Formats: sequence, structure tokens, C-alpha cells
Amino acid sequence: MSAWLSANSSYFLIPFIAAGAGWGTNWLAIKMTFYPLEYVGKFPFGWRGVVPSRIRKFATGMVDTTIGRIGGLPAMVDAIDMDEVKAYFLDSATPMIAEAVHSLMREQRRVMWENLPAPSKKLVFQIVEMEMREGFDSVAQDIRDHFERLLDLRELVVRKCEENPDLLNRMVFACAAKELSFLVFSGAFFGFGFGVVQALVWFFVPQWWVLPFFGFLVGTLTNWIAIQLIFTPVEPKKFGPFVFQGLFLKRQNEISEEFSRVFTEQVLTAQEVVHTLVHGERSDRTLSMLRAHISDIMEHKLIVQLVTQAAVGPEGYADLKDAALEKAIQYTEELAEDRSFNQAQAAAVQKMLNERISAQPPAEFQDLVRPIFHEDEWILVAIGGALGALVGWGQLVLMFGERLIANGVIPN
Repeated sequence: MSAWLSANSSYFLIPFIAAGAGWGTNWLAIKMTFYPLEYVGKFPFGWRGVVPSRIRKFATGMVDTTIGRIGGLPAMVDAIDMDEVKAYFLDSATPMIAEAVHSLMREQRRVMWENLPAPSKKLVFQIVEMEMREGFDSVAQDIRDHFERLLDLRELVVRKCEENPDLLNRMVFACAAKELSFLVFSGAFFGFGFGVVQALVWFFVPQWWVLPFFGFLVGTLTNWIAIQLIFTPVEPKKFGPFVFQGLFLKRQNEISEEFSRVFTEQVLTAQEVVHTLVHGERSDRTLSMLRAHISDIMEHKLIVQLVTQAAVGPEGYADLKDAALEKAIQYTEELAEDRSFNQAQAAAVQKMLNERISAQPPAEFQDLVRPIFHEDEWILVAIGGALGALVGWGQLVLMFGERLIANGVIPN
């Protein structure tokens, strides 16, 4: 018995090698899905992660499906307390008014402004502050009413992800870290099972093609089975006392909360929204709207018009409006960088996103990350199969090569 075990010990190693191959091929397939972030190698002998190479497609799909189905940009705007936003900007901007006006006047009419009596300067500061408070409500309401026209959410998300290629990866990891771990470690479990079958077939049919063929099966099927278990069945299915559902779908509430947190903290921040409004593809619309409101204040508020024209003269009046617009944008961007303000707005939007995504039907919810696997599932499976076949060839040559040559299965 001991002699037989010694002679055939290599067969007992096959399931463990298959388990390692199943784990390794799945691990490498996941790595190749998300990394490297930039193309490595020289075409066609190079590679860039599946997700980084399709950032625009996946980011656009996320906005159009997951975000679009829960109400899109209007729902996010409705979640924000505009009174709180207006109060923040007004309270924060008030101390800046004197500085802004002083800077503007020095730029436009330095000598005249420096020689202006202090009471006159104080009057200008007071008038501008009064009119700014009255005009801000109108500006805020106008922006809110036309927010979809001013802000392209798709552009914001795609630009943010393209500037930071790892961002989309982080969002996927935040949502599906447990499922990705399952995909890797299940490879060892399923690989061991296939390895037992492989050892039995190899024992009774010691042909050179058996090990590479089963290696290919281990690499492809362990990957494919794991992906199916992650996303199917979509709806809970009851079999006797047991209820089965895709692993990703079973964690819908947990994943919704995590995705909402990452999306609002790292993508849709107040700073990014303001930046896109004033520098994005639709920035001309935002600037035109702000310019109209500034002109309204300076041209239709009689007191402001008289004071400013007296201060800078008719010829400097138009330049002053342009300078005022630049200052307004500058201070708005500075205020939007405030961390506590970003966190407060993120919390409101995050709560709305979490509630709505967690309430989605499972068939819609899976589209949060399913397209990433579905789009190039064949690549993951093919990579696993190729690597598994290589492992099979390695087993054949290193463990059984001499025996096959001796038996004439492989010519010497």
C-alpha cells in the first residue's frame, strides 16, 4: 500500500495545484480588470486595465443608469437645503465685500480711489453689501431653476474620473470589495473540486492533453461560476428552507450606503460643481446668467449706478462690470472649497442617493457594477482559461514528463 501511495503521490497533488491555479487565475483576472491604470508595454504587446481603458463608457453608464433612474440632477438639487446654502454664502461673503470692492476700485481707478474720502468709501461698501444681499436670492433661484441647463452631470463625472483614473476603481471596490474577494477565493474552492475530477481522469486516461485541458477548464469555469453566483439569481429564489440570491444583490442596502458616500465625498462635491459651472462645457451659460444679474444690479439699481459711475466714470463702467464678474467667480470658488460646507451638502445628497438606490428593484440595482463584468466577462474567462492551460502544461512537464516519455505517450 505504501509503495502504491509513493508511486502515485503526484496524483494527490493535482487537486491542490488546481486549487492554487483557480485562486491565481481569478486573482490575476481581477488585477487585469482594474490595473494598470495606464497602458504598459508596446502595442499590441501591452495591457491597460479593462476599467481604466473604458472610463468614459463606464462613468457615462453609471450616470445614465444608476443616477438617471433615481431622478438624476433634479433629485440632487431638491435634496439640498438652498436656504442653508444661501445663508452660508452670504455670511461668508460679507467680510469679503470690502476687500473685493477695494481691490476692484484699485485695479480700475487707483489714484481716484486712493484719494476718495473714507466716508465715501464706506458708503460704497454699504451699498454694495445691501444690493448683494437683495440680488443673491434672485441669482440663487435662477441657478436652481436652470441647474440642468447649466451643469452637465455626465461631463463632471467623466472629467473627474479621467483626471484620476483610479477613482472609478475605488468606487467599484467600495461597492463590491466582498464580491471581488469571493471571486478570488472561490477559485480555490472550485479549483479543488475540478482538480479531484482532473486527477481521476488523468489516472485512468493518462494522455498528454488531459492536464492542459482540465487546466483550461479550471481557469474558465471557476471564473465564470463565481461571476454567476455574484449576480444571479437576481430575485430571491427559495429552495426548501433556503433562499438564494446573487451575493451582490443580497447586500443592496449596504452597497447603496457605501456608493452614496464615495460618490458624494469624492466625485460630486460642491467644489467640483462650482468648477464645472464656471469652467465646464456649459460655462458660457453660467457666466451669461451671472453677468446679467450683475448688470441688473449696476444698471437698474439707481443708487449703485450713481455711486459707481461717479467713482469710476462712464468709460470705466463697463470694465467694472467685467471685473465684478471675475471677482464674484473667484470668491465663489474659494467659498466652495470649504471642507465643512462640502461635508454638509454631501450629507444631504448622500442620504437621498442611499434611500433611492437601496429602494431600486434588484434588476436595476445590479447595473451599478454589473456592466463592468458583463462588458468584458469573456476577457476575464479567456485570461483564466489561458493561464489555467499553462498551469496544466507545467504539471504535465514537471510532474509527469519522465513517466509519459517512458510509456511512449510523449515521444523522446
